[in-house]
Amino acid sequence: MSEQIRATAEVTKQIYLARRSDHYWRVTIDHPPLNIFGPDTIPQLNEIITALETDKHVKVVVFDSAVQGFFLTHYDFLARLEDTTRLPPGTDRAAASADMLVRLSRAPVVSIASIRGRATGVGSELALACDMRFASREQAILSHFEVGAGVVPGSGPMHGCRA
Repeated sequence: MSEQIRATAEVTKQIYLARRSDHYWRVTIDHPPLNIFGPDTIPQLNEIITALETDKHVKVVVFDSAVQGFFLTHYDFLARLEDTTRLPPGTDRAAASADMLVRLSRAPVVSIASIRGRATGVGSELALACDMRFASREQAILSHFEVGAGVVPGSGPMHGCRA
């Protein structure tokens, strides 16, 4: 396999964890150009949330973005369906993305979303799962396209659970 083919076959790192100290972690989303959330992002975020749940020292985590104008946007509608459906369900058989957000909201740490740009769909849900949200007046936009379409946003009928 050539290096170019191997590089495209590997998952690109999109979420970075910086342990600034034993007690303070920073999670940075870096998936230009729009910080779209997709099936490759779910295992990366899941790994970080599991670490937050199990580390006895961390007290505060801040979520931010490296992409100017975007905190985290909606789910990747262009991703192959199999890439999403192959992901194992979370606890109570909820969809993996919904499970992570619930786990974050219950994690024994103070979670903070630092929003300087669009937080749409999953991005808004991530912000709402955090204990605190700090948003730039000039740049922050929180939204759910589902509301305009008359559909329940988040992990409702759009995502479903596996029975």
